[in-house]
Amino acid sequence: MKFNSNLYQATLELASRLPKGSVKAQKALFRLYRSNPSWDPWLLNDDGIYRLFYLQGSRQADTWWIEGEIHSATSTDLKHWRDTGLALEASDQNPWEAGRMLAGCTLKENGTYYLFYSAAGPGVEFLNEGIGLATSTDGLRWQRHSTTELVKPSAKCPWYCRFKRTMSDYEYDYLQWRDPYVVRDVETGRYYMYICAAAKAASSMYRGCIGLAIADKITGPYELQPPVALPLVPDTQESAFYEMERPQIIYKQGRYHLFFSCWTSSLNPKWLPTVDQRQITDSTLYWYVSDHPTGPFEPASATPVVAGSNHSGIYGTNFFPAPNRSGEFIAYGWYLRRLTLAISPLIQVVWNSDSIQIENLSKFN
Repeated sequence: MKFNSNLYQATLELASRLPKGSVKAQKALFRLYRSNPSWDPWLLNDDGIYRLFYLQGSRQADTWWIEGEIHSATSTDLKHWRDTGLALEASDQNPWEAGRMLAGCTLKENGTYYLFYSAAGPGVEFLNEGIGLATSTDGLRWQRHSTTELVKPSAKCPWYCRFKRTMSDYEYDYLQWRDPYVVRDVETGRYYMYICAAAKAASSMYRGCIGLAIADKITGPYELQPPVALPLVPDTQESAFYEMERPQIIYKQGRYHLFFSCWTSSLNPKWLPTVDQRQITDSTLYWYVSDHPTGPFEPASATPVVAGSNHSGIYGTNFFPAPNRSGEFIAYGWYLRRLTLAISPLIQVVWNSDSIQIENLSKFN
């Protein structure tokens, strides 16, 4: 990808907001282990075969996330993995996804795999994000469902919006619209897509919310709904979060539980004094609850975080059913300072009636 100098410097400034250690040190580690930066994994249990999808960048890139591709692997025990190669890369044929790939989720129905993903355009469009769908019959070879975006807010949408960001004297037109997480409601059979989005109702740069789109079929069409979560700072119209990343919804104990991540540099400074800041780090996993899949989702506690997540060293944490332990979960994500995946049965989740704790972290934290 080619950038003009102002845009390139602004890109580096944006990347520098993410505290992941020295770029030189990271590159040295990548050369040593002959690896590439890897982040934002998601898992699918395919009848005892665990299918892993994740983003991978270039070890030579100064800004690792600007060239993401979706890669995959399989395992039978979540410990030993077989690399199954590139799943999806940016497509020059579709301008909206010609720049970089972003995170998503994968489902399987009636022998077909459905990979929901997000992507962005090239050059000055690298912050204009969109959501797409690819399908497969073997979980290895993927075909895009359409050349157009699966679901997208229009300029007239009452709930979601683009907004302007200025960095290094360069103004970006930013559409925050990524990380789709799709679940099927057992009672109605409808599909609920939860999305990292920017709320039109909020003000300033702090517009982070979790958007929603609903469909009768897994392939759509998806109809936009109001945000399910928009945590406003008291006495303001500003979200507590600049962005609410990697959303996950789990139905348990008669309630819907929403989990998401956010960098400390993306937290609204007006919100921080209202919570226990000792529990807030880059790896903190936030926890909101609702009685309905359409929300509204409210904080699970005064400081709505999953205990232990602030010490995990993991970003974009998701939960996954623990192998051979019915009703239990493990936690997984990626080590934020090493840009390596964090997937291990050792990272356990203790979920009681009124609390959740991440514990038994592996020695690699």
